[in-house]
Amino acid sequence: MKIVIKALLILSLGSLTTISLAQEKTDSTGVRHTVKQAGKTTGKVVKKTGKKVGEVGAKSAAKVKDKSLKEKGPNGETVYIDKYERKYYVDKDAKRVYIK
Repeated sequence: MKIVIKALLILSLGSLTTISLAQEKTDSTGVRHTVKQAGKTTGKVVKKTGKKVGEVGAKSAAKVKDKSLKEKGPNGETVYIDKYERKYYVDKDAKRVYIK
C-alpha cells in the first residue's frame, strides 16, 4: 500500500510540474512582455539621464576648480586648464579629454 501511495504522489508531482512549465511558455505576449519592454525603456532613459547629469556635474566642477579659456574644443566645448597646465574639455560621457 505504501508503494502505491508513493507512486501516485510522484506521478501527481510530475504532472503538476509539466503543466506549470507548459503554462509559462505560452505567456510570451502578455504581462511579462509588457514588463520587459517597460524595463528596457526605463533603463535607456535612466542611462541617458545619468550621462547628462554626469556631464553637467563634471562641467560645473571644472568651472569652479579650473581656469577656462576662450578656445573651443572640437564640438564647441569649453576648454579648461587644470593645475598642471594641461588643456582639456569635458565630453558627453563626463570624461576629460586632454588636448595636446
